[in-house]
Amino acid sequence: MINLIDLLIIFIGLSSGLVVGGAYAAFITMLEIIPRLVQISRTKKFKILYQYAYILGVSTFTIFYFSDISFKLNNALVVFIGLMIGTFMGIFSSALAEVLNVIPVLSKKLKLKDEAKYIVYAILFGKVAGSLYFWLIFV
Repeated sequence: MINLIDLLIIFIGLSSGLVVGGAYAAFITMLEIIPRLVQISRTKKFKILYQYAYILGVSTFTIFYFSDISFKLNNALVVFIGLMIGTFMGIFSSALAEVLNVIPVLSKKLKLKDEAKYIVYAILFGKVAGSLYFWLIFV
């Protein structure tokens, strides 16, 4: 039998999840992340596919996160999947930085208008170095 405290905890958990999910969806929608990725990659004909893939990915991995599902994959496949996820996250974070005008604002504040490409390279190599350190040394 579920008591009142358990029902309250369930209600609070579901409410919190809905609020965070709604805020995340609003954030992604407001910044127009998927349309920007489509524009950068020049793949307008696949725009609806991007949206479905995003929804399917978020839903699938939410289910995996809350369940005990595990996969027994060989190392080569894990490396390939990791590279694909890393590529997507790199494109995603670059699009986010571009939408938020992080690089132009940083270039202007540091008075490095002509050296903006070096800021992009620094971000790129920093992410790669941090990822390699985390996965090869730290873990």
